[in-house]
Amino acid sequence: MSALSLGIDTSNYTTSVALVDENENMIYNKGILLEVKSGERGLRQSDALFQHVHHLPLLLQDLPRGREIAVICYSERPRPLPDSYMPVFRSGESLARSLAGVLGVKRLAVSHQENHLRAAIYGSGTPELASTFCAVHFSGGTSEILLVDKKAVGFDCEIIAQTRDLNAGQLIDRIGVLMGCAFPAGKALEALANQVEPDLLDRKLVMSTTMAGMDFHFSGQENQARRLLEAGVEQQVVAYLVFKAIAKTLAKAITGLRKKDSFQSVLFSGGVMSNLIIKKILEHELQATGLELCFSPGEYSRDNAAGNALLGMDYYKSMRCE
Repeated sequence: MSALSLGIDTSNYTTSVALVDENENMIYNKGILLEVKSGERGLRQSDALFQHVHHLPLLLQDLPRGREIAVICYSERPRPLPDSYMPVFRSGESLARSLAGVLGVKRLAVSHQENHLRAAIYGSGTPELASTFCAVHFSGGTSEILLVDKKAVGFDCEIIAQTRDLNAGQLIDRIGVLMGCAFPAGKALEALANQVEPDLLDRKLVMSTTMAGMDFHFSGQENQARRLLEAGVEQQVVAYLVFKAIAKTLAKAITGLRKKDSFQSVLFSGGVMSNLIIKKILEHELQATGLELCFSPGEYSRDNAAGNALLGMDYYKSMRCE
């Protein structure tokens, strides 16, 4: 019977658990969003950690029984960097260490960012992605463009462009909450934006992009969106313009970076990149570049533990080959 890899991820806003077999069949992949009080725009680390401790047993009790778990992989830090740290990941790490000790199986600690990349590769159906590629990680806590080198297990990531202020997900959430949407506001804001017919929009209604070299700013777009709302522009129009501004900013950065770094593929990961409006605009803006654009379904773009389960299986297979 095929061995299984258990993945655990405890990010800022989602508790996630996944299970994958040796053939990369996703046996189980579930998450629970953390609760944020109405009108607020985030959670304190202590509150998030407490909710993870409550959610993890609920997710584990639904795991399929009767098959052997051979390895447990968990996120221990936000990025694959020595000084990367965030308390919220201690909940998943503690559980993973305990389970591995009780079951007598191997465990692997990775970063939340590597989890996102591995899940996006799986979800996009591009396992043969080049050994070096460009990756976009846009979420509520991160807005980075990376030059990525594949390793036997995991990735080496170099930040080649990033936000200088707000993250893209923060921009979306702040404007969404301002409009009365619940936090996180991505889905509600996308539903509003989908009411807009882009070809019929007044061409004077635009939100400009602010770049610093290949880095970018989103705080200016927050201010522009606020001014448009104050001027009486319809909420659905402002929602669409926010997504369009993010996509235009990203397209401009990728186009510029490609002149310096010779990548042929771009992998998109993070909750913001599950937005279909942003995807459509990016495909249009980057069409002439000839780049391979690799998008994933929402379940593999947003926070999940699928990437960790897959990384754990990569690790298990590599040990068998030694």
